[in-house]
Amino acid sequence: MKRRSAVRARRGMGIPELIVGLVVMGIIGIATVKTFLSQTRFADTQLKRRFARSVSRSPINPLMSEMRMVENAGGVAAASAATGASSITVRVPIAMGLVCGQAGSATVLSMTPTDSLVLAGTAVSGYAYREVNGTYTYTEGAVTVTSAGAATCTGAGITTLPGGRVVTVTPFGGAVTVGRPAFLYQRVRYSFAPSSTLPGRLGLWRTLEASGSTEELVAPFDSASRFQFYRNANDTSDVTVPPLGEITGVELVLSGASEKPRFGKSVPEVAPLRTAAFFVNRLN
Repeated sequence: MKRRSAVRARRGMGIPELIVGLVVMGIIGIATVKTFLSQTRFADTQLKRRFARSVSRSPINPLMSEMRMVENAGGVAAASAATGASSITVRVPIAMGLVCGQAGSATVLSMTPTDSLVLAGTAVSGYAYREVNGTYTYTEGAVTVTSAGAATCTGAGITTLPGGRVVTVTPFGGAVTVGRPAFLYQRVRYSFAPSSTLPGRLGLWRTLEASGSTEELVAPFDSASRFQFYRNANDTSDVTVPPLGEITGVELVLSGASEKPRFGKSVPEVAPLRTAAFFVNRLN
């Protein structure tokens, strides 16, 4: 009797218990896998969205700093609103000075000190001087800037600051009043165009027109990315390009995209961002 009880006590699980155990383990395993996949997808989604946001934000600082130096009258040289190829070309001041007078067929300028590193990365497209009414007259083309002696400026009563320099600029832009503010500028084109870093995607490019130097600032962008244009007396931006002389600022519609779609999707994540830059608006 005791022996039989001991034998019964040593019996293992039966088939029903084994099946129940496997079912319970299966349920726990499925729940664990689902939780893991959910967390993985969530992390992947956040990663792709952060990437898209960084694409939208990264070009803002250099672009905005140049746009805010542009004169509202004559500062925009060209613009396009074409889908996937929106662009704007602006005349960005790179060195400020005063008109000292004329030397033969050249205009003599006394330039204020400028960071040598800034000048090293520029390509002069022309120069501009301020008229009596407050607007600037631009002279560009095959512009040549050369160092000159200080005699013309000294004779005009203009002292070049330490670290500054006197230059002659050709071609001569016409009769210029001595003492007028002037600046050298470069034509910079910002454009959305096919990316070289990520073929088949859209990138934002910066080009110095005088030298042809071009660089892709960041990619990829969604095809909705573009420049929109503020014009005189309007509080909202236009999708179409108004007359260039009426443009007072630009709105940047930046729709940064992730490099790859998130898990389980075929379309990249997009992070829309809008910001605006207004030009130097002067009272005449």
